[in-house]
Amino acid sequence: MTWPTVSVVVETWNLDGELEHLRRLLAALAPQLGDAELVITHACIPALLRAELAGDRAVTWVPVELTAGYYDHKNLGFAAARGDIVAFIDGDCDPDPRWLGELVAPIVRGAARVVAGHTSYAGKLAAIATRLDFPTFAHDRARGTVRNFFANNVAFARTAFTGYPDIPCMFHGQCQVLGLQLLAAGIAIHHAAAARVIHAWPANARSWLEVRLLRGADTATLLPYVVAHYAPRAPKLASGRVPALAVLAARAAGGIAHALLHRRRARSLALVAGVTVVDAIGCIAGPAVYRAYGVA
Repeated sequence: MTWPTVSVVVETWNLDGELEHLRRLLAALAPQLGDAELVITHACIPALLRAELAGDRAVTWVPVELTAGYYDHKNLGFAAARGDIVAFIDGDCDPDPRWLGELVAPIVRGAARVVAGHTSYAGKLAAIATRLDFPTFAHDRARGTVRNFFANNVAFARTAFTGYPDIPCMFHGQCQVLGLQLLAAGIAIHHAAAARVIHAWPANARSWLEVRLLRGADTATLLPYVVAHYAPRAPKLASGRVPALAVLAARAAGGIAHALLHRRRARSLALVAGVTVVDAIGCIAGPAVYRAYGVA
């Protein structure tokens, strides 16, 4: 029996020139990779630094334009990868020691073609922050499948990946759109809960504000795709800023209920309130937010 080959694609768009995260990630991946191919996308990391980061490990470095976006990195990394299975992780994530094995195992066994891992934050507010930003929605609990995935922690059989769609004026919703496309094509998204990565928090308050405004804008931009998939006969009024604000309100209600049932209620409630308010502003002012941050 011939075992499928594996490639791991790491993007560096999230690093904004700070390579310490990447250094830590590569150290964590080293014992997991085995014979897997390592592909790293980059915009102008100097050759000497690339050699230092790679060490004794063979790395396929994929140069991209400085103007390339997050999903451009993903698509170009996949195009350069040679594995039968391609796993994606972000350069600012910290993987569990069993991450890669757990993520690709269902595809190796032939039980799945797409596998979503579990992404969370670290720290005292990790539970509520993860609930707000990285929720997974069950599809078939008996089969262990979900309705969505996040591009920082997912693996595809090569034949299942069609590329992240090029959608103008959308920040980070393209992976959710691809998830809907997979479901429409009858391709199940398996959930590997043990394939865990810790996602970095925004580096500072300014970064947090930018991300929140853009996520809020994405709520309104993404909603028509969700409605078209789950309720194709719904009126156009089901999409737009008012329904998107209702989605944010429902998320806030769930977050408040979760916060009240756990420790650190005051901090958790404050986080839910802050996230909801800023996301709502981003939702209402979506086009202006996209223009301000160069999302086109």
